[in-house]
Amino acid sequence: MTSELAQERNNKHDVSGASGLAKFFFLKTVFGILLIILLFFGGLMAYQSMVKEADPDIKIAKAMITTTWGGADPETIESQVTDKIETELKSLKGLKKVESSSFNGVSQISVEFVANADVNESIQLLRQKVDDAEPEINPAADKPKIHQLSVQDVPILTVALYGKLDPPVLSRAAEDIQERLEKVPGVREVNLAGQREEVIHVQLIPSRLSALDISPTTISNRIQTANRDMPWDQIENAQIGSQVRLFGRFRTLEDLRSLPVARLGGNEGRIVRLDEVAQIRRDLEREKTRAFISWQGSEFEPVVNLEVVKVPGSDTINVVNNALQELESLKKDPNTWSHSMDYRVTSRDDETIEKDQNDLISNVIQAVICVFIILFFALTWREALIAGLSIPLTFLGAIFILWLTGQTLNSMILYGMVLALGLLVDVFILMMEGMHDGLFVEGLSFDASALKTIKTYAGPAFSGQMTTILAMAPLMVISGTMGKFIRLMPITAIICLVLSYIIALLVDVPLSRFLLGNVKGGAKKTRIDKFTEWFSQRFTCWSLNFTVRNRATSGAWIAAAIALFMCALLAASQLPGTLFPDDDRRNLSINVELPATATLNQSGEVADDLGEILRSKNYFESVTKLVGQKSNLVQESGMKPNQDNYLLGFSTVFTKEEERKLPSYEYLDELRKELTQALRSYPGASIVVNSPGTGEGGDPIAVELKGKDMDKLRQISGEVQLALRQIKGTEDVRDGLGDMRSDIKLQPRREAMDFYGITQDDLAMQGRYIMTDNDIGDYPIGGGEDDLEIRLSTAFPSRQGAVGGPTRRDELTTIRLFSPQKGAISRGTVLDVEEGVAPLSITHTDTERTVTVYSKAKDRTVGEILADLKPKLDQMKKTWDAGYDYNFGGEAETQSETFGSAVQMSYVALFLVFSVLVLQFGSFTQPFIIMLSIPFALIGTFAGFSLLQIPISFPAVIGIISLVGIVVNDAIVMVETMNKHRKNGMKARQAAARGASDRLRPILTTSITTIVGLLPLAISDAVWFPLCMAIIFGLCASTLIALLVIPCLYLQLTPNN
Repeated sequence: MTSELAQERNNKHDVSGASGLAKFFFLKTVFGILLIILLFFGGLMAYQSMVKEADPDIKIAKAMITTTWGGADPETIESQVTDKIETELKSLKGLKKVESSSFNGVSQISVEFVANADVNESIQLLRQKVDDAEPEINPAADKPKIHQLSVQDVPILTVALYGKLDPPVLSRAAEDIQERLEKVPGVREVNLAGQREEVIHVQLIPSRLSALDISPTTISNRIQTANRDMPWDQIENAQIGSQVRLFGRFRTLEDLRSLPVARLGGNEGRIVRLDEVAQIRRDLEREKTRAFISWQGSEFEPVVNLEVVKVPGSDTINVVNNALQELESLKKDPNTWSHSMDYRVTSRDDETIEKDQNDLISNVIQAVICVFIILFFALTWREALIAGLSIPLTFLGAIFILWLTGQTLNSMILYGMVLALGLLVDVFILMMEGMHDGLFVEGLSFDASALKTIKTYAGPAFSGQMTTILAMAPLMVISGTMGKFIRLMPITAIICLVLSYIIALLVDVPLSRFLLGNVKGGAKKTRIDKFTEWFSQRFTCWSLNFTVRNRATSGAWIAAAIALFMCALLAASQLPGTLFPDDDRRNLSINVELPATATLNQSGEVADDLGEILRSKNYFESVTKLVGQKSNLVQESGMKPNQDNYLLGFSTVFTKEEERKLPSYEYLDELRKELTQALRSYPGASIVVNSPGTGEGGDPIAVELKGKDMDKLRQISGEVQLALRQIKGTEDVRDGLGDMRSDIKLQPRREAMDFYGITQDDLAMQGRYIMTDNDIGDYPIGGGEDDLEIRLSTAFPSRQGAVGGPTRRDELTTIRLFSPQKGAISRGTVLDVEEGVAPLSITHTDTERTVTVYSKAKDRTVGEILADLKPKLDQMKKTWDAGYDYNFGGEAETQSETFGSAVQMSYVALFLVFSVLVLQFGSFTQPFIIMLSIPFALIGTFAGFSLLQIPISFPAVIGIISLVGIVVNDAIVMVETMNKHRKNGMKARQAAARGASDRLRPILTTSITTIVGLLPLAISDAVWFPLCMAIIFGLCASTLIALLVIPCLYLQLTPNN
């Protein structure tokens, strides 16, 4: 009887009527085998060949213009450099934002173009504008340098050189190593920090100059004119045939010391040589910064840091490995490497990349094992093996396609694959479920079962994949730089989804013949099949009695679901929100700003005290102490001075995750409190602790204040800072100005200058030679090495031989200037003194003077803090003068720019999803069943997040998108099954109950497989925790919703005729 029933069913699904294409693709194994070979070996080849890097190499139309003018004050830099360039930039095509900062000796201008601008064209136009501005810039300033910014400008490898060596030896060794490392393939540049180059110092003795009436400019001119080589062409003679050249540059210190600089008493008088009025020596350049390293709590040692930056688009892992191999080979070269010198690798990106790749491979393996185990119990080992192996084949195929399109293997690609991991299992389970039912339950032949599976599930699966792809559409239209980053993630997930559908139909179904082809149907139901049939019957009866008993009962279930959703939504509205959750990153920057009067030695004392605290922490692997400069290991908001005597910083690296008890961010509060307490001994000191964020970096809260007068802006900034500090959840509140610095203006007496015959240029240069060291020429040392600079300065007793200007008031008041006619004269003879204060930096936004107030957020969202701040700012604004205003930058600006277009696209995506469902079902009412299942699934997500107090973040939103895909897929197939029963003559009530019971096993299998597969990922990474939990909590609810509420919706929205 059973065999006759099976025969009847096979006749019903006769394969002889199938088209040739259907037989070729779904019944023959040739195409499936070829596709496996292509995807498997193509994927392996692509994985070996793909460039591996931390972040995708995206082109951004952004550049930095830097102009240096040693010793120039911020106001002079602003008026004579920054303003001149900004005037030309105003008319640039496609300009989005211009920010600038003018501080001691440096002008920095950041230029950002709109996201869709042509990068090459924009940078070329920018260069033309800067060239146009160059004649307007003060000629004493250096030529502006334009650096096109890249997301890959950050170092991929940082190496610390240290040892018991004299500083000149260590610096020379670092420069030799820098030169060798820059020849390594893939290395763009190697930056040095902490080294001091050798120079020739010529330090004038003020008393000797005054006694002999010799001006510093006279000495400078004599050195520059005497230090010259010049070719004189060749002698055209067969016997002589020589080239002739003037060999006049200084090549020995003795030659320089004996240079005649003046003659006393006219042409017949005594010659004054340079060494009579100056001290000449070969020494290190003026000390401006210091660097030290402590490794695992050891004593600090002097260090020179080498930061390796790669060529954009090159393989990070290869570049790091090649650079380290070069270091090891250099270590064996005694001509380059001193026996008492060593190095430490303080940071390397290749380990992070390899960890991310290994995590993905681990998650795929776990998913395969989970699918196999669960399907082993739910179906048979054959289907479990087929579905499980389809997952890595899909990822290999995705890698192959991405490689063909020129993509690199980076974090966004890996994240897209992780996102797809929770989505692609469904289609494999669906096809294997169909094959299993055909073979084991209905007793069909393999060919009949294959064609029935394709006919039954190909359409719903396609609609399910399409709706999931459309749900990702908002991620595709995110604008700005972050949009370019994020876009790769949905693209990768979509490739995986399309491939999974192709593999499920063209590989899994036909190639399952090798495992299922010999299965005889009908009599071979497994125990789980029998249990499923029994439980499905019981569940059908239960549904008919309790959920779809009648329209009133089903309406009550729907109303209860709506009430639960409203409660969950209300609970979720109380949750904090953040762009990205805290992540366990290893890098940490700590920057301290002392009063502007602090000397380098005073900053060193503060750094020593804080350094002892930091190196005592066993959770730090290394601590690099920087004196006279900030730490740039982690990006800090704003454009502020990075190097000056009053600055100090620490670049710290946490130990590896498994070597400490807590995530890195859990240590920050206690560390900040301890360092702040230590700084109370130093009045006026401020501290900022910067940990890396997952977004674009910097402080999440930024309030931009605009106006014309810097004093007024400073006053307003103080009020805003006070208001911010009073709001709960803010920390590290500060502005971009810093403290004021005392300012001495020396105003020339023009009549007196005319009387003494001193020109303005001569006066300006005399002051420069008195106050600082100046490059006046080069000193060749031969051997193919770079020339040394000759630097002219004045020796002051308080410096004790060190280079620099006067440090005592008596030295300042006794400065002597020199007149061509009258000799040495007092400063007050030709200069008036005006004392005041001036800002450390002057910032502009879109050419307007701007002060930005920054803050970090703790335990509260940026939106919550700004909501508290806005009423206070609006109240303050009423007291401000006309022309002063504020606006919010930071994370608020990023979120508005990034997600504004995504929100708009979400409405379009919603309509497109509905359209696909209408086409699938041929109805305008049944798609509402699918659409309503989406908010009901969110009951679990919102309730779970509220219970665990998980903030709503961007990864959580991605998790919800993934959840929507799974829920919609299940609902489509369930409604399709119900419609099939309706076609077979059932009433809507019976079809709803039977359809839910028929899909019981597949829905439970998909949910359990996805949940078990995502749990390890949720536990392993804090960034992925909200994404995974959004899916896990949502699936827990959606499984019940699918089985209980969808039948009720079907009954309500389907005619009963």
